[in-house]
Amino acid sequence: MLKDFLNFGKAKTVLVCETDGFLLRGAVLTRSGNELVVLHHAQSQQADMADAVADVINTVKAAGWDGDEAILLSPTVLSTLIELPVNPKKPRPLLQMQELIRWEAEPLLMQHTTQWSVGNLLVGRGYMTEEQAEAVMDLQQGKANPAGGLALSEKFSLRRFGDLAGELGYIKRSQLNACLAGQEWLKSDDDEIECGWSPQAEVSDVPGTYGWLVTCVNKGLLKRWISVFDKHGVALQSMYSLAGSSACLLPASSGSSVLLESHQGLSFSMQVLDNKVIAQHLFLSPAKQPLESCLETYHALNPDSADPVSLASWHKESAALTDELSQSLSGELSLLNHSAISEHLSPGMLGAGYHAFALLSSQLCAGARLGGPLPSKWQRVETRAIILVLFMLLSIIVSEASLFIRSSQIETHKADVDSQWEMINGAMKRIKGDIKQVEQRKKLIKENEVDHRRTEAKLAFFGDLVPERVALVQAVLGILQSAVGDDVIINSIDEYGKRVGVMPPLPNSKKDNRKEVENFNLEAWALTETAAQTFIQQMKDAIAPWGMEVRESHVLARTGPMSLEGFAVSMRLVKLMSPEAIKQQQGQ
Repeated sequence: MLKDFLNFGKAKTVLVCETDGFLLRGAVLTRSGNELVVLHHAQSQQADMADAVADVINTVKAAGWDGDEAILLSPTVLSTLIELPVNPKKPRPLLQMQELIRWEAEPLLMQHTTQWSVGNLLVGRGYMTEEQAEAVMDLQQGKANPAGGLALSEKFSLRRFGDLAGELGYIKRSQLNACLAGQEWLKSDDDEIECGWSPQAEVSDVPGTYGWLVTCVNKGLLKRWISVFDKHGVALQSMYSLAGSSACLLPASSGSSVLLESHQGLSFSMQVLDNKVIAQHLFLSPAKQPLESCLETYHALNPDSADPVSLASWHKESAALTDELSQSLSGELSLLNHSAISEHLSPGMLGAGYHAFALLSSQLCAGARLGGPLPSKWQRVETRAIILVLFMLLSIIVSEASLFIRSSQIETHKADVDSQWEMINGAMKRIKGDIKQVEQRKKLIKENEVDHRRTEAKLAFFGDLVPERVALVQAVLGILQSAVGDDVIINSIDEYGKRVGVMPPLPNSKKDNRKEVENFNLEAWALTETAAQTFIQQMKDAIAPWGMEVRESHVLARTGPMSLEGFAVSMRLVKLMSPEAIKQQQGQ
């Protein structure tokens, strides 16, 4: 994952290799838009594939390649179509899918690997004929043969095929050694397998069952190839079948089409419907001609004669094979062509490259990798780690940008505030000076107002209150003079308490909010109780026009002047005013 970060922004390259067991070719591919282009290429005919891998990698690195990823196409990898009751939209867990697919693919792979015998390799390379191979096998099994009869068969029975073929003069020792070296990279005694798969369409005659395109290889053989590439600093990502990967180059279409692929000693056919694989067939034919082999695999599919056919072939005889197939087949046939295909890059290599880059119809192909297919991109630990790191980096960048912008705004705002503060500071100094002058003026005005109020109080007292009070006192005395008869004597009249605002409230007057503004205390003596009551009533009537009332009047039997029996009379004469009238009077 760290390496991905270090290579961030760098164009991805992949070394695509292909072997038939005797020759190894490689091409470095990179992406240009939605297409792949070849950067470098190399090939090696070393008998030992470990040496061939070293030759190819050293050649492309010397040409300038500095990548570290590779994929490999090999005939030992089997591509097959199996049927499973698993809906691609509701896939099983990865481990469960691996078990289901391995159960179906393992016997098919075992049968496939048995075809890479020394005899088939010798025939496929043209070192001996099929008749010679059959004769050697008859001798191994003790059967009579035209070469030497039963006696000869007894002599050579239970001998190794290669040794027996050499003793019979059918092959040279160098030819046998070459085939034995190639066989080491085509067979494995390991029973474990690794698989890759791609979902296809639902099986038409079995509802609920879907086709799955499976690629499988012996685990031991895969590890061996990985180890060889790893010695040169290159990680082998996955292995693909030698035949079938070219299906990724088929143009997308809504109808049915057929793919034919021709290799030396084998042919492959695939039927595609709506961009989904519905059938395929692999035919190993070491001694048959390409035309015969292709026709056999085509008829094994039994497609509609009207289905267009694409031929994936890149050998020198490809044009002639296309013409011969066009004459033999009644339907439309075209050579699968691409600008990148050349003598250094086969259609299968290019198709596997498109699958590795996840371009074009990558679902028509599958690769087998150590540990099985990777989870979906969003479920991979490294993807989540990268997303987390990117999110953290983005958060840091956004935070830094936000802080930078905020800092710039703060600096600008601070400069504005400092400028405004200088203006405000100057204005505050001027205002303070003005406030000081205003305070002095206010103080002077207050002193003048106090003097003015004192003068007004004096004027009110001497101009209004004193004359008014004198008139009130004179009126009370006048009332007493007229109200007192021969049987009533005035003992005393005086004032007590303070004036407005301090007098106690009027008793028993819940609704009357008037206040006492004047208060006279009167004491008298009458000869009779009747005279006393009459005196009280006369006082009430006499003072009413002056806005006054009699309060707290009392009549008590008491000895008077000259020890005469009589009645003592006491009362208060009060003048009442409402609060509004009092305020109005004070305002004046």
